[in-house]
Order: sequence, then C-alpha cells, then structure tokens
Amino acid sequence: MKKIFYLSILATMLVGIFAFSAIKKYADIFKQLKIEESEAREYILMNFQDGNLDFPRSSVITKLAIGQREAAVKEIGDYIKAYTNSPEFAEKYKAAREAAKPQGAAGADEKIKARIETLEHDIETTTADMKKTSGDMKKLYEMTLLEQTKELKALKNPADPMHKYYVKEASKVDDWEKQSATEDLKYWQEEYPATVKELVKRRLVKFLEFTANIDFNAKLVKNGSKMIFADPALEEKDGLWKACFRCGRETITAARRYAQDWLAAIK
Repeated sequence: MKKIFYLSILATMLVGIFAFSAIKKYADIFKQLKIEESEAREYILMNFQDGNLDFPRSSVITKLAIGQREAAVKEIGDYIKAYTNSPEFAEKYKAAREAAKPQGAAGADEKIKARIETLEHDIETTTADMKKTSGDMKKLYEMTLLEQTKELKALKNPADPMHKYYVKEASKVDDWEKQSATEDLKYWQEEYPATVKELVKRRLVKFLEFTANIDFNAKLVKNGSKMIFADPALEEKDGLWKACFRCGRETITAARRYAQDWLAAIK
C-alpha cells in the first residue's frame, strides 16, 4: 500500500499572498503566482484525494512576510473551501475515486486465462531448456513437459476427463487473496470516502492530528551547507513534518484555527 501523508490542507492554503475569497478570482491569483490555473487545480485535487503535500513551486510564495501569513491563510482557505464545494471538484473526485477502487480477487475466467498463458510460456521454456540437457536431467524435463502439456490440453478442452479438475484448481481463491482483497477494499473506503464532505472532514482531522505537537522552538545547527535539527529524533522526522516546521508557528497556528472552524462547520 502506498504511504499516506497526513497533510493535505496546508499546501493549498500557502498557494499565494494575494487576497481572494471566490473561485472566479483564481485566474489572476495564479497568474501573479506564475502558476498555470489548470495545474494548480490538479494539485489541489490530488492533495485532498491522496493526502499529499505537493504544489507547483512559486518564487512569489517565499516572499510572504511574517505578520501577513495569518490573513493569507484565511483568505486562501476561503478559496479552498469554495473550490471543494464546487461541482467541478465533486465530479473530478468522483472519477478519481472510481479509478482507485480495487478490483478484488480475480474471477474464475480471469484466473483460468492467466493459468493457460502461464502454461504456454512454461512449455516453451521447458522445451528450449530440455534441448540443452541429456541423461537423467533430460528425463526430468520430459516428465515436466508431459504434465504441463496434459494440464494445458485439459483446460482448453471441456470434453477432457481432467477438465473440471484443472479448472477448479486454476480458479480457486486462496486465503491470502481473500485477505488482500478485504484489506484493499477497507483501505479504499477509508482513504476515498463516498462524498466530498467526508473527504474534507477526514483530511482536516488528519491535518489537525499531524500538526498538534510541532516544537517550533527546536534548535537547528549547521551541518555543512545546510541546517539540521540538533535533536537526532527530530532530524529523523519525514519531509512532511519538516515542511510544517519550516512554515513557522504563525502559519501553522492560523492553518489549524481555520481547519478547526471548517471542521466544526461541517459536523
């Protein structure tokens, strides 16, 4: 299973520094940020959909001054909220959710087809390898080839006395397949909720959990050309946690406050 990142809200809240509160203003905002609007919206969708922390880079974002960040988070949060309530977002999320839906354990026909393809490949390989051997080893290859050919003919011929047996063997579902299918479905249901409302709620909760105890007073020390955490435990934190730390107390506090208010409003 792919790794799940717990921060989907902050990345989109830090998109820019120019005031906006309605979706219709996004074109000018992204133009000023030197970001293509279509690309930005794709990233926003992916951040909510997958729980990632990705967004196109913009040199404008880095110029946001201390003291302006809280207001920026508020206004950009309003845009994000409006976009997630839009028909466009709902339609795109629905399509993404269906595309991510696990197929479950393979059906009988699919398993039989796969077994036939495997046998055909194995027979070809066995035949080629047998030509390179002699003596007892060649006899072993001959026995193997005989069994492979027998099974292949039976699977392809319903009138063969062994057809039902080999079909049953080829199409049975092992316990590990059932367990894997169950786990995949559970994962999909949790990470891809049925509604946008549930999706947003889940991401907000995860964001608040993830940013609950960030020590913004943690000491940094120089290590060559870069700064690292003096505490080895903090230095071992993943890039997502470090990104939150670099955003600073003002930004994270504002983002958490916005997330809490948003979450309260949708409960």
